[in-house]
Amino acid sequence: MNKLKLYGKPDSSEMYPLRDFLSRSVVDYDVFDINDKAALPANCPEAVYQLDEFPAIEFPDGQLVIDPSLEEVANKLGWIIKPSYDEYDLSIYGAGPAGLSAAVYAASEGLKTILIEREAIGGQAGTSSLIENYMGFPDGISGAELAERARQQALKFGVEILLLREGIRGSFHDNRIYVELKNGGTMVSKANLCATGVEYARLNLPGEERFFS
Repeated sequence: MNKLKLYGKPDSSEMYPLRDFLSRSVVDYDVFDINDKAALPANCPEAVYQLDEFPAIEFPDGQLVIDPSLEEVANKLGWIIKPSYDEYDLSIYGAGPAGLSAAVYAASEGLKTILIEREAIGGQAGTSSLIENYMGFPDGISGAELAERARQQALKFGVEILLLREGIRGSFHDNRIYVELKNGGTMVSKANLCATGVEYARLNLPGEERFFS
C-alpha cells in the first residue's frame, strides 16, 4: 500500500493520536507541516492549504479526510470487521502481547477465536522503541514490529480481530458469556479471556486530559 499523507502541525495535540495510532499499527505515512507551504507536495489537495487547527489524512485513493476519528481511519484501511459468527469458542479482550499470544495458541488448536482491542494492536508494548526481554529476539525488537508479526501469525490461524471496540458489561447464561460492546452489539462466546493490561492512575488535575491525547 502507498504511504498515507498526514497534514497538520506535527507537534499538535490534535495530530498526536493519529501519529500514535498509525505508528503502533505499523502503517507507513509521511507527515507534512501545514505551516511550511513550500514543503507541501505539489499535487496535494487544495483543501490542505486551508487547514488550521485540525489535521487531515490523504489516503492512497486520493480521498482527503479532515479531522478523522481513529475509527474512520481504521475503517478506511479495512481493519474494523464485523464478526463472522454469532458465537465463538473464545473471545479475547486486549491485543497486547498476552492477548495476541493467547489468540495464536487458541486458534492453532482449532478454536474459533476473536480478538477485541479498544485501541491499537500491541497494547502498551506497541509504543516501546525496543523490547529486549521477549523470548526469541536476543538483539531486541520494536514493540510495533513485534505486534505486527504477532498479528500476521494470528490471522494465519484464522483469528478475527475487531479493532476499536470495547466490552463494557458481561453476563453468563446458557453456558455462554454475553458481552455488551461499547459501540453497540453483543459478543457471544463459550469462554472469555481478559488481557486488558493496566491503566495509569490519574491525578484529576485541571487540564490533565490534554497530556493523555
